[in-house]
Amino acid sequence: MAKRDYYLGLDIGTDSVGFCVTDREYNIIAKRAVRLDRKGQRCYTKKHLWGARLFSEAEAAAERRSHRAARRRLQRRRWRLLLLQEIFKLEVEKVDPFFFDRLNNSFLHAEDKPDQIQDMPLLFPEIKHGDALFKKKYPTIYHLRQALLTQDRRFDIREIYLAFAHMVKYRGNFLREGDIKSGGTDIDALQKSFDILDKLIESLYIDTD
Repeated sequence: MAKRDYYLGLDIGTDSVGFCVTDREYNIIAKRAVRLDRKGQRCYTKKHLWGARLFSEAEAAAERRSHRAARRRLQRRRWRLLLLQEIFKLEVEKVDPFFFDRLNNSFLHAEDKPDQIQDMPLLFPEIKHGDALFKKKYPTIYHLRQALLTQDRRFDIREIYLAFAHMVKYRGNFLREGDIKSGGTDIDALQKSFDILDKLIESLYIDTD
């Protein structure tokens, strides 16, 4: 069989590939094909060499990757909070044995919570309207954090935990490149803040008895 030149045209899409084979005059080439008739006998026919193949469109992994990253972020957040609770546990239980139980079950309906905390306010059950007074005094968690940094007095251990929990829970990101000063941060003020936090942490282990 003599060889002859031909052209192969392809139309490649996201979920299909079309093809066509022509001669040099752009006439579609037909080739003899074998098929079975109704009686199962082989017969020959001509088949033009053009067509298309369909398949499922490819999906990017970005969506699955974002869900996986979110799951890991939430797992690590829970781990950080549980670790922080372990650090504060001994001191907090001296003041309020069920404080962490109330926080960890705060997302449940009252009837689904453990019996001993069902009717207890979330933060300060021993103070009448304690939660409302706390909210009025510190409208946001940042007001509490500012008070801890600027006021020279002894705070309730539960207030200190709430401020630390907020910092540990929402710890920011480390995606910014370059020197920290390039972001407009005052290094001296930052160091002063860390020194104050060190003193607060040390005060947790001072025996006041």
